[in-house]
Amino acid sequence: MILFFRQFRYRLMNKNPSEKTSRPGRYSKYLFYVIGEIVILIIGIFLALQVDTWNNQRQDREEAGVFLERLKNEFLDNRKQLVQKITMRKLALESARELLRFVDGNSGPYSRFQVDSMLANALPVYTFDPSQGVLNQLTSTDKLTLMRSEALNDSLSNWNSTIQDFKEDENMYNSYNHNHFRPFLYSNYNYRNIISARITNKVIDPILLAPSDRVNTPIGLSGSPVTLDLLTGDKEFENHLASVISWLSLINTQSEGVLGYIDSILEIIEEELNTE
Repeated sequence: MILFFRQFRYRLMNKNPSEKTSRPGRYSKYLFYVIGEIVILIIGIFLALQVDTWNNQRQDREEAGVFLERLKNEFLDNRKQLVQKITMRKLALESARELLRFVDGNSGPYSRFQVDSMLANALPVYTFDPSQGVLNQLTSTDKLTLMRSEALNDSLSNWNSTIQDFKEDENMYNSYNHNHFRPFLYSNYNYRNIISARITNKVIDPILLAPSDRVNTPIGLSGSPVTLDLLTGDKEFENHLASVISWLSLINTQSEGVLGYIDSILEIIEEELNTE
C-alpha cells in the first residue's frame, strides 16, 4: 500500500515534464513531495503499530486459552476432591446420628465392634484442601487481565476469601474434634478398638494419597474390658455426639455452597473456551 502511494505521488510530480515550471511551482511540487513522505511515514507507523497490536492480541488470546484450560482442570480436580469430602462427611454424619439414636435407646442392639465401627466413621476430620497453583500464578503475575470475562475475573478474585471463610469452620471443628471429642474417648472408652475398627473397615482409604499399608496395619484389640454402658449412660458422650452432628451438618452445608461456586466458575470457563 505504501508503494502504491509513493508511485502515485511520483506520477503527479512528473506530469507534463516538458512544460516549464515556475519557481513557485517547483516549491509546490517540493512541498507536495515532503508532505507525501510524511503521510507515507505516518501510514507506515500506523500499519506497524496495528500489526503489532494484532500480534499482541493474538498472543494474549492464545495465552488466555492455555490458562483457561489449566484453570478448568484445576477446578475440576478441586470439585472432585470436595465431592469426595462431602460424601465421607455424610457417612460420618450418618454414623453420629445412629450413635445418638443408640444412646437414646431408639436403635440397636449393637455389638461392641459395630459401635466401634460407627465411632471410627464419625471420628475423622475431612478438610477441603484445594489446589491453587494455576490461580496463584495468574494473580501473582497479574495475568488475570487476560481473562476477558468480567464475571470470571470477579469469581477468581473472590475465590480466596470464599475459601478462607469456609476453612474457618473446618478449623474450628478440627480444633474441637482433637481437643475435646477425642480426649473424651481416650478417657472414657477404648480408643485402640476404634482405630482397629477404622483399619479393618478401611475408613480413610479414599482420601489417602499413597498406598494404605502403613495406616491399615492391624493393631489388634485391647485386652481391657469395655462395656457399651460407659457410652449409653454418659451425658457428656451424648453432648459430644450432638456437637459432632452440628459441626458436620454446618460444614457440609458450607461445602455445598463452595461446590456451587466451583460449578459457576467452570461454567464461565467453558463458555470462554467455546468463544476462543
